[in-house]
Amino acid sequence: MPAKVVVTGGPETAHAFDQLRGDIADLSGAHDKVARARLPGVARRTPVRTGELRGSWETSSAPDSGSILSPLPYAGPVEYGVPARGIVGAAMIARTLEEESAAIAAEYEAAIRDRAKARGFRVA
Repeated sequence: MPAKVVVTGGPETAHAFDQLRGDIADLSGAHDKVARARLPGVARRTPVRTGELRGSWETSSAPDSGSILSPLPYAGPVEYGVPARGIVGAAMIARTLEEESAAIAAEYEAAIRDRAKARGFRVA
């Protein structure tokens, strides 16, 4: 005899997941928080001649991304290098992101967990 399964609350659950998907489609606040938390590491790894670059790092965020940037025109060449001139990049942003990747993942996980809890999901 085939088993019978009755699912109750299916539409409500689907609706809750749709709302959660909308909530996590815009993680601007989390992106900003994550990027700001990386600024000390980036500054610490920034080569210093005058100190201007070290103090110029700032953050920006959008619904789907966060950025660490500097308005100084030489920030990119210092980060990435200039291979045609034999200049190796300092990779201060890349190294910070790599070395702090576990913390970054934990911060995003917490942000998503908080949003799920706010929608009534039980989260471990």
